Amino acid sequence: MLNFNAFEEALNSIKQHKRRNILTGFGVAWGIFILVTILSAGEGFQEGIMQFFKGFAQNSIWLYGGQSSKVAIGKTEGKYILFHQADIELLKKRFKEIEKISPEINYRGNSIVSFQDKFGNYSIKGVNQDYFSIKTINVKKGRLFDKFDNEEKRKVAIIGSKVKSVIFNDEKAIGKFINIAGTWFKVIGLLKTGTILNQSEQSLIYIPYNAMKETYNQGEEFNIVGLTLNQNTDPLKFQKKVKTFLSNRLGFDKSDRKALSIFNYKEQMKGFGQFFTGVKVFLWLVGMALLLSGIVSISNIMLVVVKERTKEIGIRKAVGAEPNSILFMVLSESIIITFISGIIGLISGFAFISVINVLIKFFMDESDFFINSLNMNMPIAIGSLVLVIISGVIAGFVPAKRAADIKPISALNYNSD
Repeated sequence: MLNFNAFEEALNSIKQHKRRNILTGFGVAWGIFILVTILSAGEGFQEGIMQFFKGFAQNSIWLYGGQSSKVAIGKTEGKYILFHQADIELLKKRFKEIEKISPEINYRGNSIVSFQDKFGNYSIKGVNQDYFSIKTINVKKGRLFDKFDNEEKRKVAIIGSKVKSVIFNDEKAIGKFINIAGTWFKVIGLLKTGTILNQSEQSLIYIPYNAMKETYNQGEEFNIVGLTLNQNTDPLKFQKKVKTFLSNRLGFDKSDRKALSIFNYKEQMKGFGQFFTGVKVFLWLVGMALLLSGIVSISNIMLVVVKERTKEIGIRKAVGAEPNSILFMVLSESIIITFISGIIGLISGFAFISVINVLIKFFMDESDFFINSLNMNMPIAIGSLVLVIISGVIAGFVPAKRAADIKPISALNYNSD
């Protein structure tokens, strides 16, 4: 049963030494404020990074051809690894696990884009209709490519928001024709804006792969292929199989990492998950170190309190007070200081995070800042508060045990001077 008289007495003792207890509690409040803030910042940073990877299908794999650094049988070192449309068709037939597959070709040359008297220089990519299922790109207005756009080599384009703002200003872009390196293309889609991590998409223009080949005589060779796998496929096992297949077909050593780089979404996510776990552990250690300094100061203050009240404790024990009641008396004061300080630190943390989130919302465009908000969650808040209460018990236990063990005669003869 709780001894409410002990809590009331502890509150009165705290009131008698306001300045001392405020300074002591500040260390705890500051520690939990920092702990909550940095953990919330860490959550927000992780969410911002993960938003970037949401631009890829969860079962996607990207193949990047490079330059061989090892000599394969019958081949020479330094060979550039390039794909052809025939390789894509063969991959589709050879591996039934593949659901979608697309080349990604970057236009080589002077890519001047103009509309009436406005112009700019932008990156042009040639892709097919599958590309937008591999890299989850969405349009704000209009539509994406369909299979007929690619098969019929239609001169249509999907543009990013930055292209639209320069070339068209406030004019409607959908349905208009833009001149891309000397050829007119009809704008059929406007990409959605994103965060700072995928802003390169907003300065891009996508055209059908076959239209790029026919119009600009480019795309017979390319070094990027994206694909998605069905849900029952193990991406890591597939990655090994496809690298072995391509090494034999394109003539490079399958152990040569410079010849062919593979981006495996699920494996990358696993790696980032481990990275952020390490970051969170580090942030917890930093916060706990700050909180520990406050706990130590409370323990020291409790030792001072016991020293000041030694004679009082001796009188209490002389008239029959149990050691447990003395123990609880000192612990109560320690717990109250840490609990109140913890609440103050927690509320301050919530307030600070709320202010930062408002500032991010009103003064930071999501396209210029990859953290959309500091994510404060209830498990962190509850866990921090429980941690503070436990800290109060730990901080006060040694002084409380010393007080409980004081012998009445020694206490009555004690001279604090």
